[in-house]
Formats: sequence, C-alpha cells, structure tokens
Amino acid sequence: MTDSYLKFAIQTRILNLQRLPALLLLTLLGFVLNPGRIWAQVINYNNNITNNTDPNQQQQNNLFNQGRDSSFKANADWKDEQAKIHFNYLNSAVARYPDSSLSFFHRYQFPQSWWGKDLGNANTAVRNEVFTPTVTPGLSLGYNAYDVYKLTLNNLAFYNTTRPYSAFSFMMGSKNEQNVEILHTQNISPNWNIAARLRYRSSQGFYNLQRSNNIGGSLSSNYQSTNQRYYMAAGFVYNRFKQDENGGLNTNNLDSLLHNVGDYSDRQVLDVNMPFRRGSTTNAAVSNTLRDWTFYVQNNYSIGQADTLYNKDSTQATYRFTPRFRFKHQLELHSERHMFRDINGDSLRYATAGLAKILRDSLLTDSIYTAQTWFYVDNKFSLNGFLGKKNELVLIEAGIANRIDRFGTDYVTDRESSSNVSNYLFGEIKKEAFAEGQWEYRAAAKFIFTGEAVGNFDINADVGKDLKKWGQFSAGLRQSLSNAPYSWTVFKTKFYERNYDLNKTSVTQLWGEVNIKRIRLQLGVRNYLLTNYIYYGSDLKVHQQSEAFSLLQLYGRKEFRFGIFALDNEVVWQQPTGGAPVQVPAVLLRHQFRIETNLFRSALKVATGLEVRYHTSYFSDGYTPYFNQFYYQDTEKITNAPECTAFFNFKIKNFRAYVIGGQLQQFFTRSIINAPGYPAQSALFRFGFNWILVN
Repeated sequence: MTDSYLKFAIQTRILNLQRLPALLLLTLLGFVLNPGRIWAQVINYNNNITNNTDPNQQQQNNLFNQGRDSSFKANADWKDEQAKIHFNYLNSAVARYPDSSLSFFHRYQFPQSWWGKDLGNANTAVRNEVFTPTVTPGLSLGYNAYDVYKLTLNNLAFYNTTRPYSAFSFMMGSKNEQNVEILHTQNISPNWNIAARLRYRSSQGFYNLQRSNNIGGSLSSNYQSTNQRYYMAAGFVYNRFKQDENGGLNTNNLDSLLHNVGDYSDRQVLDVNMPFRRGSTTNAAVSNTLRDWTFYVQNNYSIGQADTLYNKDSTQATYRFTPRFRFKHQLELHSERHMFRDINGDSLRYATAGLAKILRDSLLTDSIYTAQTWFYVDNKFSLNGFLGKKNELVLIEAGIANRIDRFGTDYVTDRESSSNVSNYLFGEIKKEAFAEGQWEYRAAAKFIFTGEAVGNFDINADVGKDLKKWGQFSAGLRQSLSNAPYSWTVFKTKFYERNYDLNKTSVTQLWGEVNIKRIRLQLGVRNYLLTNYIYYGSDLKVHQQSEAFSLLQLYGRKEFRFGIFALDNEVVWQQPTGGAPVQVPAVLLRHQFRIETNLFRSALKVATGLEVRYHTSYFSDGYTPYFNQFYYQDTEKITNAPECTAFFNFKIKNFRAYVIGGQLQQFFTRSIINAPGYPAQSALFRFGFNWILVN
C-alpha cells in the first residue's frame, strides 16, 4: 500500500467520524422538507417488489455494500463523472433504475394495478378485481380502500447518484383532474444521499359530490462510512386521502339511464344518495378521511475482512470490505387516523342503509362523527451473519423485537382507548441475485409470543433463478395467522356502537411464475387457502366464515412484435370454491395494440395505439361510505362492455408526454359500472408529462 493512499484513507476516516453526528442530525432535520420519489410502473402479481433492473447496467453490488454504486469515486472527483443514478428498496442490495419506458407511460396512475376499480372518480377508494387478501400479522386498524395509492416503507427508494437529479410530473384531465409529483435527489458526498418527493392529486369527478383530494410525500436518506462498516438508512412517508361521499347514483334503473348518453351527457344532473353540505353547492355532507405517517431509521455496524486491491502496475488501489458479522437496529414509528363525518345526519337515510336498529328513533339533527386512531412503536434488534464469497453472500438474520400498539376511538362526547405491549421473534435467510444465471432465495419468519396477538405468525419463502437470455422463474409460499383489525371489531359514534369478537384469520398462499424473455411469454399460478375469513355483508355487518375455502388464479401474458407493431395480451382466470364469500370475475382480459417507432433520426420516440380491457359478468362488491369499506353482495350482477382507451405517448431526450382518450366505448354503449350504483367516468381526456433534470 502506498504512503499517499494510507494518508488519504486515514484522513478520510477521521473526517467521516467527525461528520457522523452532524450527518445524523441533518438527516433528522431534513424530514420537515417537502418529500419526493419516482414511481417505476410495473406489474406485480406476487405482492413483491418487481426488479426493474436494466441488465446492461448491472452494478457489482452485494449484501455488504447495501447497493452502493461501485463506480463512485472515493474523493471529490466523483462530482465530475457522468450522471449515474440507481436506487435500492429497504433491506435489498439489488440496484434498480428509474423507469424510462414509453409503451405504458400513459398509465400514469400511481401504482394502480391493471384491474383496480375505483368509485367512478380518480383517487377514490379502489377494489382489486384480482383477489388479493390483506395479510397483516399482528394488530392493525383495518382501512385498506386506499392501499393501492399509498407510499409505504416497502416502496420507499434509497438513491445514489453522481449528479443532482430531479423529476417533475404533471397531469391534467377532464373535470378538474390534476396530478403533480416532484422528486429531487442528490448525493451530499459519494456515500451519503438524500431524496425527497411530494405529490398532490385531486379530481372533481363527473358525478355530484365525489371530489377527491390526496396529498403524499416521502423523504429517504442513506449513509455508509468509507470503510463500509457502518450503514444508516432513514425514511419518512406521509399519506392523506380525503373523499367526498355521494353514496352512488339514486336510481333503480341505472343501466337504462346511463344508456341514454345523449340525454345525460352532463352527469352532474343525476341524483345521488347523499346530501350536499349545509351552505355549499359543491361539497358533500358525508366524507371519509384517512391520514397516516411512518418514520423509520436503521443502523448497522459490520465486522469482517478488509482488503486492498491494486491494478496491474500498482498505480491504483481499491478498498474492499466483506462482512462476516453485523449488529442491526431498526426503529419504526407509525401513526394512522381515520375520520368519518356526516354533517347532515338523517334517520331516514340511515334506516334505508340498514342501520336503523343502532340509531336513536328520533330525527337526527346533529352531525355524526367518529375518528379511529392507531399508533405503534416497533423496536427491533438483530444479529446478522454472512456466508459465501463476496458477490454471492448469504445473509442469516435472527432477532427479537418489542412493539407497543395504542388504539383509540373519538366520538365527540367521549373517547375510548386501549394499549397493548407485545414481543416477537423474527429471522431471515436471504441470497439475492446480482448477475445473470444466479439463484436467489429468501425465507423469513415472524412469531409473536406475548400480547393480544400472541400466537400470530408469518412465514414467507420464495426461490428464483435467472435463466440468462431465456428469462427467469420463481416460486414461493406464505402462511400467516392474524387478528381481526381494530375497526372491524370496535366502532362507535354517539348514535352507533358495535363490538365483535372475531377469531384469528389464517391465509395460505402458494405461487409460481415463469417469464420466458425470448418469446415474450409470462405464465403464473397462485392459490389461496383461507380460514375464518372476515368480510362485510350486504346488511353492513361484519361476518366471519369459519369454514376454509380456496381460490385458484392462473394468469398469462404474451406479446407479439412485427416490426414497429406490437400486440400485448394478458389474461387472468380465477375460481373460488363453492360457498366462498368472495365474488370475482372469472376471466379478465387486457389487449393493447400499439405502434412504436423513432422519428426525425431517432430524436423523437413514439408509442401510440389502443388498449382494451374486459371482464366477465359477476356480482361485484358494493361500497358503503358509512364504514369506508367494500361489502359482499349477490343481488346485482355487473355486466360491462369492453373498456377502450386510445393513447399517444412520445419522448424527446429526458421529456416524456402522453395524450389519452379514455372510456371511448361510451360513444357506442352505456357507461362501465365499477360497483353497484357507481358508474365509471364519461368519455374523458388527459394530458400529462414527465420531465427529468440532471444538473
């Protein structure tokens, strides 16, 4: 080792030790800044984060460097390098890259799946037509209607970039629909990054009293010491969803009414089931609001082997560290609050909704209000060991955790609350794939041994292999046992009260998938087995089916290419066993025909075409604004025509834009029905763009 290199290494380590308290303080202070992030549009049937990695830009990352770009220089020269950016998800070392694709760029919706159905207005409550049960081992609040839009720790990105990187996205559409997202990320030093994201989404809607107004944001920061022994990751996410409730259209002949498109081109003239707010001609008397935030910080310190590698003529040296043992601490704070408000309480309306027995007999003149809250502190400590070679390390983790949950219900005249302290064990064995042809596998377990959720557990395992040019395959299983959510067992206003004693719910999943890149084919299978399944019935009461039932899903996707022409086809088939309290369409289809080409000497890239979606008729779940939940019903069958969208996407350097004409089938037939009483939007127009700036 040369004297100059030793001098540089010593000075750098001293400087980093002096900076460390200041770095941690600045990171915590940074959580008051406006947050931001990029969303990479992906399809994900496995409920895992899809690896959106560019195979031609694989970084030589592994478990010990937490995804740090090995191409970054260890001194000030890194600022003069060409712009490079990648990110990692929490506790994953696989490098991922911002999505720059064009074919599906028009599907601007934050991560809304292909088969998500809202209430006829953007950013309202969503139900997935592909059955996906919520799995939450331990305690939970139980409001999941907005999960598809949420920023969470699982989709929070931790970036590394050699240049300040910003992305601005904007969309405007019919009926005052607006989406704005801002991302900024930059490295303060080669081994310390901060990223912030802010988003705002709102829409008036085509029908009365269905305005939505959502705000979200995130902040993430990751730091690694020069000697790669210490690593810190911190994150903060915030979501707020506010939805005016119109209760659906007030008509018993919805199909024929919507079929006369010309007679009701202005859908604002149609009556709805909920009243206006007193003194307002635009806002609903009934609304639901959900707000949550999560703070997370992780600290690691590793012990292992440090090496210095030289080039052939010994003029350059590279520092490399391979961990063998690691101490790890994780702290998570989470707060969630759901609020229901009815400014114009009416006993007749509540009796029509089937709630008369639990309301007072006299006419309601007061507002109805309830707020349910959840706050927890989760403190985890674990020991980690590493086996294998430097680029194929296997992580073995074992730990113990303490968690404090506090639930509360505020119903104006009083407040009730309860607290629970629990302890649990957790462990994991994981190997990630960083190069073509490698295996990857993971097995994780969590077992709660004290507290109200004692006996709950979650076991998750999956395995996969990259088949190089052919593609990849993966398979896995998951078994969980969890308590019923708090809001499903306890709910109270000054006019209404319910308490249910529900058994623990068991969910078993088995799945497998193969993706053959050479022929652009994807095939998969998934099977669920559920016991003590809980659901809302058409009587708006909580029910639990003790008998076990299963649901099988098969899905596939095939793309054909003929020069500049592409035909992308997707199909999902699902079938529950007899007697299951689950209603799903048996078959869902999506077809996209597009033209992709480069114009003006490849300065302009274009993707334009037509997309059609269709599902077979079925008894779609209904929606109740009183509990902000979807419920099982078997009296009203939904039969829709194919749903058509025309799009024109184009890209010029770092600028992408799209123009959409949606719900085009309404020029020939009636509106799509998303849920009983909730038709989809009328024919609509949207324009949006994404602009990336690299300083």
